[in-house]
Amino acid sequence: MNTATNPEKYSQRPPTARPPASRSTGLFRYLVFFFLPAGPLAASTELDLPDTWDMDPEDLVRVDVPDFPDALTTSSRGSLLAAPPDDGTPWRVASVAELDEFQAWEAADAMQVDAWHQAGYTGMGVKVAIFDMQYFDTGLNIEELGDFETHDCYVHPQCTVPIDPLRPAFSFEEGVHGLACAEIIRDMAPDAELHLVRVSTTTTLENAIEWAVREGIDLVSMSLSFFNESFYDGTGPVNELMPDMAAGDVLMVTSAGNYAEEHWVEDFKDLDLDGYHEFPWGTQYLPIYLGGGGRSSIYVNWDQYGFCGETDLDVLVYRSDGVLAGRSEERQDPESNNCEPVERVSAWAEDSGWYYLQVRRAAGDPVVRFSVMAKSGEIYQAMPNGSITDPGTHALAFTVGAVRADGYLGNGAEYFSSQGPTHGGLAKPDIAGPDGLSTASYGMTSFYGTSASTPAVTGALALIMDRYPDMGPYDAAMALQDWAVSDSATWDAPDMALGAGYARLPALESSLHGCGGRPLMMWIPLLLPFAGIRRRIRRELEQR
Repeated sequence: MNTATNPEKYSQRPPTARPPASRSTGLFRYLVFFFLPAGPLAASTELDLPDTWDMDPEDLVRVDVPDFPDALTTSSRGSLLAAPPDDGTPWRVASVAELDEFQAWEAADAMQVDAWHQAGYTGMGVKVAIFDMQYFDTGLNIEELGDFETHDCYVHPQCTVPIDPLRPAFSFEEGVHGLACAEIIRDMAPDAELHLVRVSTTTTLENAIEWAVREGIDLVSMSLSFFNESFYDGTGPVNELMPDMAAGDVLMVTSAGNYAEEHWVEDFKDLDLDGYHEFPWGTQYLPIYLGGGGRSSIYVNWDQYGFCGETDLDVLVYRSDGVLAGRSEERQDPESNNCEPVERVSAWAEDSGWYYLQVRRAAGDPVVRFSVMAKSGEIYQAMPNGSITDPGTHALAFTVGAVRADGYLGNGAEYFSSQGPTHGGLAKPDIAGPDGLSTASYGMTSFYGTSASTPAVTGALALIMDRYPDMGPYDAAMALQDWAVSDSATWDAPDMALGAGYARLPALESSLHGCGGRPLMMWIPLLLPFAGIRRRIRRELEQR
């Protein structure tokens, strides 16, 4: 039932809290209709489900050792395993990417794309890759996406094997999310060179980024979030890949996340010295509204990455009647081979309602800052600031927030759109784009979240690079920021929900100037003087 029209759910919530947004849930379908550019591959064919299909994502393990024995997949930096190694090799719970969706002509209208198309700017000569995991449950219409290539970075570390749409490895790969993102880019930049790339974990992301640099990709659109690899401060294994992309002149356009109402952060405080954190309202409990019918994941991490073990925290979640619904009491031991400043709670929520989280210090230094991410719920008096996830927290990623397309310039950011600054103090997001978009995959106006706004912004960047062939992807991103519609003065601090403002292409006759009349083509080359050289050379070769 739609929560916005459910009076029973309203009656269970404090008067100051907003009812949780309903998210789309993929219903597993055993029949797949999938067509590749060369023609139909399969129709009404059963998926070939592997042994890993029913694995809990949190049972997957990462080791920073390439080509580890019995690895599910590997990269030049490490391997993904189905279980912890038994030889003492250091390991951690693998970070499995999360889709930033809520369930595309609206994007074109909101961003003034039609005039650019009519003038002949359609993304020609721009290489765009979609990094995603869900390409395995669809009746993909070849006429919708046109020509494209697929690359499986799970099956092969070089990403040279095409995606087999009948062979997903995990149940969380079932869905159409990546295809919906590709549809939006195709609508925005119909002549861009399109690549669909399978990415689901840190290991496959490492493979994909090396492939993108090697293949001369210009723009990567990734509507995925990675949790617990850092304190969301721009550091950690995922963020360490961003300079590699920048060195190859590949821009990561990534979603800010949809976690504004699912985030909490503060310093641990235990005034009565009983070991439990005390929240601002004077109790030891953080209320979280969870939907019923199964398990809900809640993550707590703290700012001791790189020196894990100085503090050991535990997390407990209770029902309103005091019955324990979930707990996580991992020991943070600096001498162990899997110390992480993280607790992952899988809370059993049979019924929708309020559940109550406690943070307990089991041992160590009481001076610590922790954050809560209630991925499957909504936190009472949540803290939107700091809710951006990796890699959107990195300075070299172009991070995108979401604004409803219908009435675009008159709307504020979507209430769920993650906001900055990051836990490291960096102003984010960089810009906001439209969501609430129509796709063949999700239907009319049904694709919400920063998952939808990210490919819309990526498509706009492709048009800019088409019009200005000497402009590299980072130049194009700065131009789009300069053209963004904003009520703020240029000297004001960036908006922590909208960044530079609403992404919108200018009228063609005025596109050489920003909002304040600054001639873009005069100052952009000073920032990245060689950014367009690779694209110029490639285009000249393609024209021979």
